[in-house]
Amino acid sequence: SPRCVYMPAPALRFSVCLLLTSVAEAHVFAHARAIAVASVRHTGSVAAAPAAALDGNPVSRRLLLRGAVWATGVYSSVGSAACASAYTVSQVKPSEKETYEVAQKGDGALRVLWVGAGSLSGVFKGLFPAGNEVVAVDLVRPDRTDYSAATTYAAEHGYQLRFEQGDATKLKFPDGSFDVVVSSMFLCQGSELDVPVPNWEEIVVSEIQRVLKPGGRFGFYEHIEDIDKVIVDKVFGERSVIRVQAYPERTNVIAGVVRKV
Repeated sequence: SPRCVYMPAPALRFSVCLLLTSVAEAHVFAHARAIAVASVRHTGSVAAAPAAALDGNPVSRRLLLRGAVWATGVYSSVGSAACASAYTVSQVKPSEKETYEVAQKGDGALRVLWVGAGSLSGVFKGLFPAGNEVVAVDLVRPDRTDYSAATTYAAEHGYQLRFEQGDATKLKFPDGSFDVVVSSMFLCQGSELDVPVPNWEEIVVSEIQRVLKPGGRFGFYEHIEDIDKVIVDKVFGERSVIRVQAYPERTNVIAGVVRKV
């Protein structure tokens, strides 16, 4: 099946289409070298590529193909070809706080849904700005001590926080109820369910999209490889992408912000 990897060449932004099938692996090294040469001609320099990728040492299929595609600055998670129309994944180590900040950019007070809030310990990371109303949702209610500490912290930092117990696959809010939805390390929990639910991640993301207002933003910080295939490709669409970030050589986290279009 198609895969994609990282090989740094951030200055290069050519429109490149690559056929990503198992039979294409024999051509990837040559393509990577060609990109490096083109980068030198285009910019006068090129970021050093991983030695394993250029010297012919064994490389996994996942890393091999991701290098060829990410070197162009373009990443595609759809079909058998990565083309220039695909959205870009920036080679940046994702920051949860920065992701939430981008998702919550806007004028005036915003209504924010925090999906998978757990014990509410995330409030102590400074994820929510003053003035917003934050509604935290989780299947399990936090204990009184955690809830009291979190709401006290929120009040001291100028925003409202309340908790609503609920199922993320059946959010009890009307369509278009929130300006922003955020979640961290939550979409991975579908694999941990006692009774597996087919397409659990897609169901949750579809509910998130439903409760967002038109133009509303969803900020995600997850460690599921290729979760953007669900968020962008299956639910929100490529036109929704504000940014997607990943740095697979440093972390298995992928983060991003999309908007409801």
